[in-house]
Amino acid sequence: MSTDPEKDAGPSIPRKDVFRDAPDFEVADAFGVTLALRFRNFMIRHLELVFVLLIAVLVCAIFFILPYRFAFLNLFYLPVLLAAYILGKRKAFYASLNIIVIVGVTAVIRPEWFAVGGNVTSTLIMIIIWGGFLVLTSAGIGSLQEKLAKGFEETRRLYEELKRSRVAEEMKEKVEKTLYTTMDPVVAKLATEGKLRIEKREISIMFCDLTDFTAYSDQNPPDIVLDELNRFIGSIEPVIELFRGHIDKYMGDGVMVEFGAPVDYAQHALMAVLAAIKMQERVKDMGLPWKLRIGIATGYTIVGMMGVHRQAYSAIGDRVNVAKRLEEICEPERIYVDEYTFNFVEPFVNVKKLRNMGYSRQSDKALLEELRVLEHNLAEEGESADILYQMGKAHFGLHDASAAIACFERALALDPDSTDLRLAYADANLKKDEFEKFQLKGKLHKIAVYEVRSIKSRWHDHTIIPRAVSERYGDVEAAMKVPEDLVLAVESLDGSIGRGLLVGMLSYALADRLNLNEDLKLNIRQAGVLQDIGKEAVPHHILNRQASLTEQEIKFVEKYVLESVASLKRLGYVNDQFLEIVKHHHELWNGNGYPDGLKGEEIPIGARITAVAEAYSAMTSWRPYRGPWDVRLALNEIRKNTEKGFYDPQVVDVLFEILKFDASLVDRGEVSSLGSK
Repeated sequence: MSTDPEKDAGPSIPRKDVFRDAPDFEVADAFGVTLALRFRNFMIRHLELVFVLLIAVLVCAIFFILPYRFAFLNLFYLPVLLAAYILGKRKAFYASLNIIVIVGVTAVIRPEWFAVGGNVTSTLIMIIIWGGFLVLTSAGIGSLQEKLAKGFEETRRLYEELKRSRVAEEMKEKVEKTLYTTMDPVVAKLATEGKLRIEKREISIMFCDLTDFTAYSDQNPPDIVLDELNRFIGSIEPVIELFRGHIDKYMGDGVMVEFGAPVDYAQHALMAVLAAIKMQERVKDMGLPWKLRIGIATGYTIVGMMGVHRQAYSAIGDRVNVAKRLEEICEPERIYVDEYTFNFVEPFVNVKKLRNMGYSRQSDKALLEELRVLEHNLAEEGESADILYQMGKAHFGLHDASAAIACFERALALDPDSTDLRLAYADANLKKDEFEKFQLKGKLHKIAVYEVRSIKSRWHDHTIIPRAVSERYGDVEAAMKVPEDLVLAVESLDGSIGRGLLVGMLSYALADRLNLNEDLKLNIRQAGVLQDIGKEAVPHHILNRQASLTEQEIKFVEKYVLESVASLKRLGYVNDQFLEIVKHHHELWNGNGYPDGLKGEEIPIGARITAVAEAYSAMTSWRPYRGPWDVRLALNEIRKNTEKGFYDPQVVDVLFEILKFDASLVDRGEVSSLGSK
């Protein structure tokens, strides 16, 4: 059925027929409405003309109606001011001249209307003066009106721009919310700000994959498989985020991650390796039916937004291929890295070189399994030329010519007359240079494989801490509960791995030798571990600066202790004594420290202790701008700085006592090794 009333009414009727056939009163009403509309439109189009004519009529009416008209000339200010306010300066000026002309002509013709005695001259002078004030007033009001109108227009324009900006901001927020649900928040933020670009940058790429996932998914219901998989992903995602990794993509049960992009972090390789260690720990603790293997490679790759209709931030290049290859040959629950990654992380983690990487995954696995069996047999049966020969062949198949040559040499020492051994030995030497490289997607590379074992503990490094000291406080270390993942993530920013634990435990040892009460010792230990947590607020390029910092950058760094306190409060640490130690651990004995410039015993004893422990830790650790100092140099520097008024002399004496050094020998440079004179 039609819903158009005109169609339902039948054919249209011409308007003239409607008026002809309608009753007379309806025609009259229509005519009146039409006339009113035409009058209104005329008044709108000719407003200025009508207003000027109105002023002229008003002037004439005043002259012909009112006696003694001169006294009423000021009444003309009202229409002129109204004209100025409505029409502006120019139209008000014309209205003023119109009034002045009318009044002047009238005064000449009938002077008796304006002044007693008919003195035309005086009357004209008075009219001129009056007219001048009228013109000035109209011009002033008109100028003011134009300025107000301009101001109102500018305000309206700004308001419209504000509305548009608000709409744009709301749209931006909606876009960001949408992007945040489908994209890394950091990438989404940089994308909306237009800060993402395609570039070649040194980063670290991680590939991880679950073993036996395909078989598990075939044997179990889909809901169980997805639930377990999401549980796995939910456990590793926070770790990756904590160490500033960008999840590139999920590939079934595998994940590709970039470290050092899109945000450039100097210690990206260290972040990747630490994240891998923590990921392995979490997967083991979860008791999943699979095991995780991880491959990491470092080098220059092309990064940026890729795609046309559907874009994603990703990385491409040879190092991506290497990382994937490392993951493929990696053993379950292991972490394999390339040589570039090894060079970055060797000061901080225990790493073992395995071999040079071959090309075929399946053949590599078979040879590795064969090599394990042979090594076991060699350990059980003792030195055997045949076993060493077979081991050399396995290493040769893995493109590790150096290991193969070593096995053949040991075998020849046992059986020098063996022709097979001599030929294999000669072949390995001939192929050594060739085997230093292997073909990977058309490019030649020397790829050495390293396995990451664990994080080095500086507290258990007996080149800087005597074994007796670390063993004495072993129970204290075991009972210590700190957010280790968070501490490591912050320490990875500038490569100070293990510094917090060393400062905390050494501070506890110092406090113990000073006979402080147990609660205070525990607070000192905790503060030593966590006092640099606010370092996260310092831009990473400043933390890793190899050159000297500017005065402004130094002031910026000094603020981090307050950020440490704020961060710890957000984490739930409310102990005032503990927070005071954290706040003041950069105060100096002479009062030249920060943030409050406390002096001497005004500084909390815990802060004085952690300051000395941190100085020793910093000097004996790797820094972005230098290698670690040996103990002698570190203690010499601490002694010199104590004389300058940096540290509490009593605490420094206890440090020397703990480390079993004679300060006088340090001053003379006669200390050669830890615990010896």
